[in-house]
Amino acid sequence: MVASTPILADLASAVAGDRARVTSLVPAGTDPHTYEPSLRDVRDIAYADVAFTNGLLLEQQKLVRTVDANLPKGATSVAVAEEIESYGGTLIPIVEDASLDSIWLGLRTSGAPHDTESGSTLSRDASVTFRATEASGPGQLAAFITGTFGSVEKVADTGADGTARAGSLGETSLPLQAHTHLSWAYTQPGIYSLDLEAQARSSDGTPLDGLTDIPPTTVHFAVGVPPQAQVRSLQEATGQPITVLDAGHADLTAQLDTGRLVIRTDSEGQITEHDPAATLIAVPSRTLQELPAGPQYRFLGKPGDQVYLLAQAVLGKHVHGEIDPHIWHSVPNAMAAAQLMRDTLTAADPAGAATYRANTDTLLAELADTDRELHRIYGQLPAEGKNLVTTHDGYRYLASTYGLTVAGYVSPGAGVEPSIQQRERLRRTIDDLTVPALYTEHGSMNRTPVLQQVGNETGVRVCELYSDSLDSAAPTYSQMMLANAQTITDCSN
Repeated sequence: MVASTPILADLASAVAGDRARVTSLVPAGTDPHTYEPSLRDVRDIAYADVAFTNGLLLEQQKLVRTVDANLPKGATSVAVAEEIESYGGTLIPIVEDASLDSIWLGLRTSGAPHDTESGSTLSRDASVTFRATEASGPGQLAAFITGTFGSVEKVADTGADGTARAGSLGETSLPLQAHTHLSWAYTQPGIYSLDLEAQARSSDGTPLDGLTDIPPTTVHFAVGVPPQAQVRSLQEATGQPITVLDAGHADLTAQLDTGRLVIRTDSEGQITEHDPAATLIAVPSRTLQELPAGPQYRFLGKPGDQVYLLAQAVLGKHVHGEIDPHIWHSVPNAMAAAQLMRDTLTAADPAGAATYRANTDTLLAELADTDRELHRIYGQLPAEGKNLVTTHDGYRYLASTYGLTVAGYVSPGAGVEPSIQQRERLRRTIDDLTVPALYTEHGSMNRTPVLQQVGNETGVRVCELYSDSLDSAAPTYSQMMLANAQTITDCSN
């Protein structure tokens, strides 16, 4: 049996007991958002009878494709997070922070029809490729993704001289019904434009029925200059009122059912779609900042050179859909997952039904004890200790289940560190809510200099929480959950 993450592998091992050997595809301490499968993973999958993935776009699509392509005929594959509701689990929609001092501009796909029987989208191995075909502007324009450990994946780049050839500016792919974050950089002030097209294809490259290719569509930017002149120019060209977007959360969205690219904004739950021809994205002068040291940013200039940067805001290649995939931070969800695993293994191995049932009963009793203990621990926190400020936007389930509040999160990555305004907002949050600690992802303390600086300036501690994995200090799911509770308790006092 294989499981995509150490947390799923731990739960599956408890349910299976001695009747199965469970292998985690993502190694302990590794980010499941970015992990790509190895040849050893392919071998393990090829000999597996059952595969448990998290689903909800937590894992890299390449890992999901590898599971689907290499499981033996007749083997069972289950996306656990997508099935827990029928066992009493709860899913939480993602409502992203729009309180930014500049626009947060990502990519999104929408409009893929669902299978009416299963409720799933057309195919787990289908993807949408966004391709930058042409650009103009006074300087270099680049869109890129900063990975969890600082690596950079270029999505579009006009080149160091700002004049890359048409049709060769870069591309990236997303699953159907998915979203990802980008950083955008501009080396000179002025008016820019970028043409994007999108195509939906199956893994073998064939078009998907019912989905329409999106022709090149122009997106307009006013960088470091007043937008009024460009607004007048666009009004004359289109005969329409022009919308200026300069803050909040927005996505360049490929609508695969209509064949259109729109700019989708989400403000306090209100979704609005804007025509790119009648929309101007304003990049204010306050986004100007120095390039950090490091070879990954040399394509934009030398360390210390100034660029206008729309920050990615969330570190790493966080491709996700509308539902938060980090379900395990709620113990009741883990209990639902255990029951799903019990029934899945029983269907695959009926002779082991009694064993799986007994093992699951034991696990559920342990998890119930863990849940009660977590409620006790978190219930004793002072009010200010229940406010979490983290560097990983993955604790909605923890907050919802145990009476905490996600008061904010900040990106720790070089090149996407919080601006002066965001750091000031973080300081105000700490002061207003009397936040006693800031929390970074376990093992990333050396990558959070800004967070540690703000912590030192405000007199609050910077502590580490487990997020997506386990390690030798917390080798089981329950130990990981209790370790986080102990950390929050210790850092709140």
